[in-house]
Amino acid sequence: MDNIVINRIISLTTEFYKKSNVSIYTLLKETGYFEMYNQINEASILNELTIHPEFIDKWVRWSENKRSSSGWYLKQNENSTYAVGYFPSNRDIAPIEYFDIKEACAAFIIREIEEIRMS
Repeated sequence: MDNIVINRIISLTTEFYKKSNVSIYTLLKETGYFEMYNQINEASILNELTIHPEFIDKWVRWSENKRSSSGWYLKQNENSTYAVGYFPSNRDIAPIEYFDIKEACAAFIIREIEEIRMS
């Protein structure tokens, strides 16, 4: 597994805000994810987030700032758990609840980057 690619993935939102004239699709492609997407999963992202937790808040803000009619989200629930789901609500995709923000963030990131890759 290439930790450099995973590190680039978890820092993707930071790069997006630095380079506001480049699309998120282009930035994701530049990470090398498109060539290795089938080798990267929630666990590998979680491992990297454990080493670099400073990126978690940036992904939470990314989710909160999304301006689209549909897509994945990550939010904190009133009971201090975290939910990863799809907006608008879809009966086929029920939100998943997590107690650990790192696990929720890893789940959100893998879903978000796959949706971007497939777009």
